[in-house]
Amino acid sequence: MEINILIHGNSEGFNSEFMQFINNGLNKAGKKTFGFDFDYIANGTAPSGSFIEEHPKIKKIINDHVNKGYTKIHLIGKSLGGVLCLDEEIVGNVGVSKIVILGFPYLLGYPADLSLLKTKPIVGKPNFRDEYIRQCKKLGKFLSKVNIVQGANDLLCDPEELEELNKSVGNAINIIKIDNASHGFKSINAETTVEQNYNKVVSAILGVL
Repeated sequence: MEINILIHGNSEGFNSEFMQFINNGLNKAGKKTFGFDFDYIANGTAPSGSFIEEHPKIKKIINDHVNKGYTKIHLIGKSLGGVLCLDEEIVGNVGVSKIVILGFPYLLGYPADLSLLKTKPIVGKPNFRDEYIRQCKKLGKFLSKVNIVQGANDLLCDPEELEELNKSVGNAINIIKIDNASHGFKSINAETTVEQNYNKVVSAILGVL
C-alpha cells in the first residue's frame, strides 16, 4: 500500500490554502494522503527549539503507517517540512521510498543534519552548503533522488544556486522549476494565477511519485 504524508512548513499548518490545494489535488489523482499539524501550530507559537518535538513526530507517523501495512511511504514537505525529512533516521525507515521538498529554504540557515541543533544553537543565517552536499550524498544509499519543486523566483533559494548544489552532489537532486512563482508558489506577475501555479506543483509531485 502507498501513502503520501504531507508535512507543512514553518508558519502555516495543514489547513492552509496551499497545503489543502496539494492534498485535494493528489486525492483527485487517486493518491491517498495523510496530513497533520505540528503542535506549535495549534498553540500559536513557533517550532520547538532544535525541532525536538517536530522531528520525532514525523518518525512516529512513519512508523504508525508502517505498522498499518504501508510499504510505499512518500514524504512531501513544504519548506521546513521538507528539510526535516533530510535525515538518515527518517529516510532510512522501512517503507520510505521518496521525498519531495516544495520550496527548498536554503538561505534560512537550517542545517541539513538536524543533530547539529542538538549540540549548539544556530546563530544568524549560516551557509550550510557543504553540509547539504555531504548529507545528500549520504542519503543516496536510501533514495535514488531527492526531489525538489522550486519556484523560479524563490528568494530563499535561487534555482541556479540549487543547480550548482546539485552538481556538487553528482546530480542526486531532481529539480523541477515552477516559473513565475515565489517561495510559497504565489504568482510574481499576471502571467500566471496562483491556482495555475498550484496546479503545476501538483503535476510536478505526481510526476515523481
